[in-house]
Parts: sequence; C-alpha cells; structure tokens
Amino acid sequence: MARVLVVGAGLSGLACALEATLAGHHVVVLERSQRIGGRGTSQNIDGFPVGFGPHLFLKKGPFHNLVRKLSRVKLATAAIRLHRTEVVGHGIIRPLEDAKTSLVNKRILKDPNGTHALVSGCHFLSSWGGQRNDARYNALMKGNLLVSNEGWAGMVGRLAAALDEVGVFIECGLEVQRIETGKAYLVDGREIEADVIVLACGPSGAKKLVSSFDERLSEELFSSLKRLSASFVELALDAQPLSGKHAVIDIEDQFTILDYRAIQPRLGREGSHLSAVAIGGLSSDPGKTRFSSADERLEALLNFISHRASGWNQHVIHHSQQSKITLHDAYESRIEQLSMASKGILFAGTWVQGEHILADAAVHSGRAAGKSISSVQH
Repeated sequence: MARVLVVGAGLSGLACALEATLAGHHVVVLERSQRIGGRGTSQNIDGFPVGFGPHLFLKKGPFHNLVRKLSRVKLATAAIRLHRTEVVGHGIIRPLEDAKTSLVNKRILKDPNGTHALVSGCHFLSSWGGQRNDARYNALMKGNLLVSNEGWAGMVGRLAAALDEVGVFIECGLEVQRIETGKAYLVDGREIEADVIVLACGPSGAKKLVSSFDERLSEELFSSLKRLSASFVELALDAQPLSGKHAVIDIEDQFTILDYRAIQPRLGREGSHLSAVAIGGLSSDPGKTRFSSADERLEALLNFISHRASGWNQHVIHHSQQSKITLHDAYESRIEQLSMASKGILFAGTWVQGEHILADAAVHSGRAAGKSISSVQH
C-alpha cells in the first residue's frame, strides 16, 4: 500500500483518487479552490445546471463509462443531432425535409479529412477547436456525443460520492507550495509525506511545483505546451430563440451556440439553456489573431448570439460570462505521464499524452495514473 497525494480535484484528480483507492492505496486529495470538479462542473441556478462553457462527452468513453458505474441510478443522456445543427452559410447539416441536400451532405461528411465547411464545422463542434479527434467526430456523426440530464455538477457529484464511500479525504482551500521526493509543503506551513505525488492541478500549477523541485526539468517538460483560450456566455432563458436547434456553428469566426435543453429535454421543457463559446483568435493562442483582446472577442460573441438568437436579452433568467478561460491546456504536444516517475511523481490531466481529449482525456489519464502507482512508489 502506498501513501498517495493527489494535487487537484478536477476530473483527472478525482478519477485518479478513485482508481488508486480501489487498488488498495491510502489517498489524500488537496484542491486549491473551494470546490471540486475544475472546469468540468456546474451549479444549479433556477433549475438550470449552469456551467463554465459548453461540454459534450463521448458515449462509452472514459468519462461516461466511469460515472455510469458509480451509481445504481441510471444516467440519462441525449445526443446532439445533425438534423438540428446549423453551420452558418450552409444551413442545417442533415435537413429532414430536404432528402437531396441531406444525402449530399452525408457524402461530404464521410471523409473526416475533407476541407468542406461542414466537415470543419463538425470537427469544431466535436473538439472545440483543438486538434481534430476522429473518435469524437465519428461520435457526432452517429449520435454518440452526449449531454447529461444531471449537468456536470451531478456527474462530478457521482465521483465525489463514490470517493466519500470508500473513505478518500478531499480537502479544499489548500494550496501546495512546493514538492520534493516523498514530501509536499503547503502554503499554511504543513508538510505531507507521500510515496507518490500525482500532479492533477493543470499544467500551470504542475509546472510551478516541478520548478520548485527541478527548474531545468520543469522548463524542459512544459515549454512546448501551447494553450488555446476561449470566451463563453451562459444563458438561462424563458424563451427558445434558437427555435429548437441543438447548435449553431460559425466556422469562420470560431463561434458556437448550444441549447442544452433542446438537446436534453429532461433538463426541462420550458425555455432554453444556451451555452456559447468563441475560441482562439488572440495573439497568445495558436493560429490566426482575430481579436485585439479577450474583451473584444467576448463582445463579438455577444453580437453573434444577438444575431442568431434574436431577442434573447428580453428573456433572461440567468446570464454569466467570462472573457478568457483556458479551453485546451495543450493544443499540440502533450507531456508523458511517467516523465518524473523515477522521482515518485506522476502527471494527470488533459495535457498528458493519450488518445482522448477534453473530459475523456482527464478521466483516462487520471485512472492511468492511479493504476501506475504500484510500479513507481518510493
């Protein structure tokens, strides 16, 4: 049995803690913020599970498989559908009332490497502007890219309940200041000894801690990571300005609006829950610079919403927005999970090498870290 310290209580940290505990290790999880779940969470406001930007997950992917196993209560899901998804300038992707156009578009979409705007739009929706991921693209084609009726808070809650049941201690509001082999030092002066430390705190936090351990190695590992940022707007409305559409995609400007309630009716049949995102376009992002600032990008996104969901501002129940969040922690290259295994340190998160992206990458890397503990413990 190893003493395991998991730094970070996002999806990767929680998945790692669960896997490590089930393997017989003693696990403690520390989270710097006051809540668990990281970006993959939400809060219930007037019956709307309002989150931090749009989320979709892969049917029978690592995240879906894990949360289904953690409760006897069946997880109700619904898929985003192409016959209710519009690409600006090209219309509904698979219009039910126009069999000819639907067939033509189906042929176009068969080639995920194609350059047609419909292909680009579907890649954009399935990967949120990151590197193209064929598994998520194909899932979108087959109706296997999902929304849950529980919102992200409910799904993270399943993980937290499972960890509580097996006796894993999670403490929020605690920050690790530095690490060394077998020990972590907290900002409040406490020290925690551990055989294995899993850094599931995002690349910025991990880089800082690795730098406290070995500055040269930290630079070597993390200097190649490129982030992709986004602006988002979350709207709970008492109307349906998208008229039942699941999504509207502007591939040229890299904007998308989702209506969660149109996709998943169990979230409530009245009104709509719009989650809109504008991706990239800043000088700090990979690719072409389109905006001089994050505030300008957010303003452009609000104008897009007003154009595509006319009159939304007359029906607001809740409105939240953020001009800049990190959407992809590692846009191109990612870090090997076992890079510091010889020092008793493992990495977990979307920025760790693997076949998945987004929530599935977080959970997959977390579980992989949990399974690796026995082979790397000091």
